[in-house]
Amino acid sequence: MLVDDYDAFLVDLDGVVYVGDEPIPGAVDAIERLRERAIPVRFVTNNSSRTRDEIRTKLAGMGIDASRREIVSAAWATGEYLRDRGLETVSVVGTGSLRAELERGGVVVADDAVDAVVVGHDDTTDYADLTRATRLVHRHDVPLVAVNADAVVPQPDGPIPGVGAIASAIETATNRTATVIGKPERRLFDYALASLETASVAMIGDTPAADVAGASRAGIDAILVTAHAVRSTDGPTPDATISGLADLFEE
Repeated sequence: MLVDDYDAFLVDLDGVVYVGDEPIPGAVDAIERLRERAIPVRFVTNNSSRTRDEIRTKLAGMGIDASRREIVSAAWATGEYLRDRGLETVSVVGTGSLRAELERGGVVVADDAVDAVVVGHDDTTDYADLTRATRLVHRHDVPLVAVNADAVVPQPDGPIPGVGAIASAIETATNRTATVIGKPERRLFDYALASLETASVAMIGDTPAADVAGASRAGIDAILVTAHAVRSTDGPTPDATISGLADLFEE
């Protein structure tokens, strides 16, 4: 069984554990079986529209009990990145939950006199938001930080534009390249791996350009889940391919 090849797993959420608000068949049971084997799991997600506590609540509603420590979100990691670099005050294009996650980490969210502009996912983002972010970058000559570079986000009815799509508009308008915190950048993986005490770890995800490429950069194996995979020709070849988390236990 594939599960026997590793001592811990980094598990993506969207497209692996659930799609939208619906759990993927077999995913909840697979997580429970990992728990029964005492195999550590870190839920490594590019999600920027929810706090870690909100993600915990969503998982709990599906029957998965996860601690805040087990959830390594790009929104949380963005706060860590900003704090580590002394970027104390930021303007945010994103949800109230992203703002709350940053503030929980000690970052001040403001509309002017900022140290950086942070871009996350928000399906209500409009032209006024793009204009505000563009003007702040020009006015204060500050860095542009993207929570992730996801071009799309899986939804039951089909993909919707992600943070990468929003950030690219601001990049074009400001002639700046955003610093990306989430997958496929290594920063998010480093935060997750720092909390594990083993080198035998695999990333399980559904996006070659994010999950597989990010795992490669972090020096760990990647397992691609194909049932809801984002179609892409980018990224290295995964070390294994499964249709869903239940396949980890197939003989």
